[in-house]
Amino acid sequence: MTPFQLFLVVSSAVTPTISELFFDNKDGSLTTPQILAKYGYKPETFRIETYDGFVVEMHRLTASPVSGRFDPTKPPVLMIHGLLGSSADWIMTGPQNGLPYLLSNLGYDVWLGNARGSRYSREHTYLTEDMKEYWDFSWHEIGIYDVPAMIDFVLKTTKFRKLHYVGYSQGTTAFFVMNSLIPRYNEKIIKLHALAPAAYMSHLSNPVFKYLSTHLNTVTNIVSVLGINQFMPASSIFPHIASAICAVNEQQCFNIMFVLSSGEYRNINPQIIPILVGHIPAGSSGKQIFHYAQEVTSGHFRQYDYGVDNNTEIYHSLDPPDYNLTNVHAPVAIYYSLNDQLANPLDVGRLAQELPNLVSLNQVPNPSFSHMDFILSTNAKDELYLDIIASIEADTRHEQRFNRSH
Repeated sequence: MTPFQLFLVVSSAVTPTISELFFDNKDGSLTTPQILAKYGYKPETFRIETYDGFVVEMHRLTASPVSGRFDPTKPPVLMIHGLLGSSADWIMTGPQNGLPYLLSNLGYDVWLGNARGSRYSREHTYLTEDMKEYWDFSWHEIGIYDVPAMIDFVLKTTKFRKLHYVGYSQGTTAFFVMNSLIPRYNEKIIKLHALAPAAYMSHLSNPVFKYLSTHLNTVTNIVSVLGINQFMPASSIFPHIASAICAVNEQQCFNIMFVLSSGEYRNINPQIIPILVGHIPAGSSGKQIFHYAQEVTSGHFRQYDYGVDNNTEIYHSLDPPDYNLTNVHAPVAIYYSLNDQLANPLDVGRLAQELPNLVSLNQVPNPSFSHMDFILSTNAKDELYLDIIASIEADTRHEQRFNRSH
């Protein structure tokens, strides 16, 4: 019996105990570290300053109630959330299903990142949230500043040369930005596990994003005049409105919670709603939203479009430059679904064709699996996570053999 098979047996044996804690509504009012501590995963919190002055927070799982402290011979795992998300996104389905918990149970040193502008990464060394300059970033800056800073910190702290990277949606976008513009980071990645990857988006079917992309100039002008720089901040009135609606209408609740991502919720247990309301949305800049909307209309995966005059000044060309995906030579495993309104299979296929080191292209077998299901479906463990874990385990054994021989 392999260690992975043994783990599955052990997990099955403790399921009745864990399930008693599953979907505890109180988790909606707790922070990520508090939730991790509650379930026995002994969290640590780190705050890292980026090159441009943002302070991003990371949450580390140092021990598991199943396996004890992490195995120091296993490379660390870095997990980066999606748009409007935070580190909490990965753990809301509880210790029986959440990917960080499952990896920690296998002895992995798991690190959950938080991008700038989200709930846990709001600080800056000299800018404040009420300043327009603070919010002048998109996922481009997350890719060239936040993710590199987190990777360097994890590798320095753990003394490993490489790490496993698990990205969801915007977490994959930032990865592609980073490695296309700073190719040396390819050498620090064992493999990218790209869940619902967002790069090309011309076949996107989400109605809100389609409307934004069609009326982008009008919308950006309006928000500029009104001085609106951030989108759905965690401290806004939105959670209170969502809570009120969720109490009386489950379908409308999901429609509001996932307005920018998903159209169907067949695989999400309604019991999770009180927890979701406490953590989603976690905030972003308006520019992050607009940058994605530009991808829809342009058909390109490229840097932010400031208009012809500003583009000429910033990029020395009429159009913004494309991200050069041929520079992304780290191994990439893609996981996509047929019912994803953001990461459409046609766009994912185009991305896959342009990646020089694609090692696998994996379709989630469930035809109703949607964008939010990658992190919130109670079926994600069986339909997705176990495959990811098996891949990480295989890569880890290879890294361990390499490290022993050098």
